[in-house]
Amino acid sequence: MKRHLSFLASLLLLIIMLPSCSSWREVEYFQDLNEVQLHNKLTESDVKIRPGDQITIMVFGADKYLIMPYNQTLNSVSEGNLGSGGTREAQSPYDVDENGDIKFPVLGKIHVAGMTTNELQRYLHSLLDETIKDMTLFIAIENFRINVMGEVNRPGSFNIKNNTCTFLEALSLAGDMKLTANRHKVKLIRLEDGQVRHYEFDLTNSEILDSKELFLQQNDIIYVPPVSAKADEARSNGSARTWVIGGATLLISVISLIITLSKN
Repeated sequence: MKRHLSFLASLLLLIIMLPSCSSWREVEYFQDLNEVQLHNKLTESDVKIRPGDQITIMVFGADKYLIMPYNQTLNSVSEGNLGSGGTREAQSPYDVDENGDIKFPVLGKIHVAGMTTNELQRYLHSLLDETIKDMTLFIAIENFRINVMGEVNRPGSFNIKNNTCTFLEALSLAGDMKLTANRHKVKLIRLEDGQVRHYEFDLTNSEILDSKELFLQQNDIIYVPPVSAKADEARSNGSARTWVIGGATLLISVISLIITLSKN
């Protein structure tokens, strides 16, 4: 009798635990991380400047009168609201035309499409270093925006300020995926060479970490689909599961009590 009751209790515990284990396996990221060798050796983003982009280029140096002609500015604006007196020049971004060119002060037309911001920085250094000693440059893509849609906690459009954003950082900005998200079929939608392309990733394994799509491009869209028909079921499962676990716990307690009484 005691042996049968002990076996029944153990079996009941196993039945309760199995769905829970299965659920965790469905939502855990990178389940094969300890089993694979990653080869991605990218040290910087490969985001390319494109026609239609807006880029900020700021030239800094010790002699402000020497660098002034190389900075494209709007009209002077008051700095009173910033807590300091006087004026400063408001930086105006450069529009990359349909040919991939910008009109840079003094230097004239420069072809920038196809360059990363780091490559453009090195190129401008090669042109200006002899003229402006101890020069530094700041370059940013002002319209770098990514969009995250679907089964995430905070879907939306996000402006990227540091010229680089990874697939995983984008999901973090969106508050991570919901439990109802299909982690096996997360999609990346991208405009490349005038064509819309899409890529699909299974985030329960590590393929994205070794992919060139790890770093996002301007206007990329990440779409996280729901787990088909299970989505609605998952939303309502919370309360039902609580009742099941509560009932199972009570049943185990009763069985334990019977076992204890049978020993006496």
